[in-house]
Amino acid sequence: MVKIIHFGKYYFPETGGIESVTASLARGAVKKGHQVSVVCFDKHAGHGTVVLDGVEVIRVPIGKMVASQPLGFGYFAKCIQKAKDADVVHLHAPNMLGALASLFIGKRPRLLVHWHSDVVNKGMLGQLTRPLETALLKRADVIIATSEVYAEASDTLRPYRKKVQVVPIGVPDVSGAARTESVSGAADQLPPGLQRVIQGKKLILSVGRLVPYKGFDVLIRAAKHLTGDTVMVIVGGGPLKDELQAAIDANGVADRVVLAGRLSDAALHTLFSSAQLYCMPSTYRAEAFGVVLLEAMAYGVPIVATDIPGSAVPWVNAHGVSGINVPVNDPEALAEACNDILASQEKRAMFAEGARQRFVSEFTEEESVRKMMSAYNRLMAG
Repeated sequence: MVKIIHFGKYYFPETGGIESVTASLARGAVKKGHQVSVVCFDKHAGHGTVVLDGVEVIRVPIGKMVASQPLGFGYFAKCIQKAKDADVVHLHAPNMLGALASLFIGKRPRLLVHWHSDVVNKGMLGQLTRPLETALLKRADVIIATSEVYAEASDTLRPYRKKVQVVPIGVPDVSGAARTESVSGAADQLPPGLQRVIQGKKLILSVGRLVPYKGFDVLIRAAKHLTGDTVMVIVGGGPLKDELQAAIDANGVADRVVLAGRLSDAALHTLFSSAQLYCMPSTYRAEAFGVVLLEAMAYGVPIVATDIPGSAVPWVNAHGVSGINVPVNDPEALAEACNDILASQEKRAMFAEGARQRFVSEFTEEESVRKMMSAYNRLMAG
């Protein structure tokens, strides 16, 4: 049995790509007989310790937020305290305070740095954290990248390539009986207005925080070029909500683009089950992998994504296999690809099958957990 402590920003039921990866790997390690704890921040007032699926989850309050980074001395202290009894510290980066704590854990626990993304477009904050990143990567015993593509493109990781191992992200399978059970009765949980809008339409789904790098402004401009029997639903909340709604109104596409806000998991399953196409219009490398693409693939939904240089997105969505990749910031190309797939039942079926098969062969939760357990074993043996 290996004692593993994760340093993460947040944990289930908080949602997000890194959060889902942390929960998946923590649960997977418990099933393999390991002892797993997670130190994370709590966005709400209910901080404390709970056990979820066999994982000890220690939530500490946020002292303050700086550029989307939660800070608090309690988190720093709890990380160091828990690391004293750990065999492996599994740090999910970027996480400024977790990185700092990792430099004070001593030599006993092995340090695995899970490099989800470079710090991209953070201006002065990015420059200030560079020395901390350097110290962290020097201390790391192993660095996990989520794709070979991203590892090769990262200037930050380049000096430490001998430490880098690749473990692609995986998500739970939602096919067959599990999928049917998860969506049972969920249609009633969709807002009535949303049900009316999508009824009888070809549904294009897009999910993510309403932040600049997600490229939803490009998606809205693309909507002007879609056929009239199509509707786009954007699920998620974030600071750009009002700005994006204004763009919808200004572009005259309120009849075909809906900002649905945050929805329940059951409602999301309903939308994935109903979608004819999934679209990811992200514009730069802050979109390092695109975890939600795996969810679309699990449902067998064809994908249109962007060919982001140095990102794993165009690798995850294999062009011509699971869908089509188009240039970034090109609404006309985005719309053309969507129209192309939706206009051909044969092409849509081909990409749907390709998406599902790519998921099964590359991106299941079981395969990701298996590869991470191998990384732990090599780490402990070394």
